[in-house]
Amino acid sequence: MLALLAVLVASLAGAPDRTLHFVFENRNESLDVALLDRSGAVASDALAELSHFVRCVRTDRERPIHPRLAEIVARTAAAFGRRRIEVVSGYRAAPYGAPHSKHFVGRAMDLKLSGVPARKVAAWVWRNFRGVGVGLYPTQGFVHIDVRDTDVKWLDLARHGHETTGSVRYTSRDRDDVLPATAPRLEYDDRAGAVARSWASNEKVGIRGSD
Repeated sequence: MLALLAVLVASLAGAPDRTLHFVFENRNESLDVALLDRSGAVASDALAELSHFVRCVRTDRERPIHPRLAEIVARTAAAFGRRRIEVVSGYRAAPYGAPHSKHFVGRAMDLKLSGVPARKVAAWVWRNFRGVGVGLYPTQGFVHIDVRDTDVKWLDLARHGHETTGSVRYTSRDRDDVLPATAPRLEYDDRAGAVARSWASNEKVGIRGSD
């Protein structure tokens, strides 16, 4: 019984705070939302609220934020014991951004965690997740996080309101690099893996979906 209780306590201690307080710097707006449901997955209604909240500042257009990105943001805040997330930029409607920007497709967010240096946030995300882009902007004090197929991180010393300096340093790595044992598991990745395994199993026994 004591062993079971210990496991439960440990599980709760590692679970992210379900209610997050988002503040959008460029809109002077805030949003309190329970982004993750009790299973740890991103709740669809909460994702819709967040997607509207981080809509394009210039055009007021919006696009669904990728659920994997939302989960990474929630788990990053939990790792540092923070509920307050300051959004610098969310969805951007083209052409307001760099060519091929992940912001254009709802796969990127620039943010700050209250009281946590941007360098620490960037390093933690890079260490604990794969399939990410992580940009550190120390002069402006924020971190860019996106979800993608190839892992890339970069450092940009551009000042507020200025374009990229041109001396950005990029680093890539193999997405198959082993995660640390303490890395949080993403519910999105677990579910995607389960679907992929199911399809692979169906292919082996000759079951195919319709074209």
